[in-house]
Amino acid sequence: MNAQSVLGIIHAQELLIVSLIRALPPGDRRKVSDEFQDQVELAEAPHLSDGHDREMTDAFKAHIRKLSILLASCN
Repeated sequence: MNAQSVLGIIHAQELLIVSLIRALPPGDRRKVSDEFQDQVELAEAPHLSDGHDREMTDAFKAHIRKLSILLASCN
């Protein structure tokens, strides 16, 4: 699977996740947003950069940062 295919899948998942989270009560949205931010920080850890396709890794990190911002704005 090439980078564009993966990015397309990730983008579709972003849209689905945001729409599902918007349907949650405010307290639950906040909990999900906080937990996702923790996952973003974990994904940005240096151990994930070793031995992987750098372009794919950078694109993934950009997408999860964007999703984190979207989730935070739902609160």
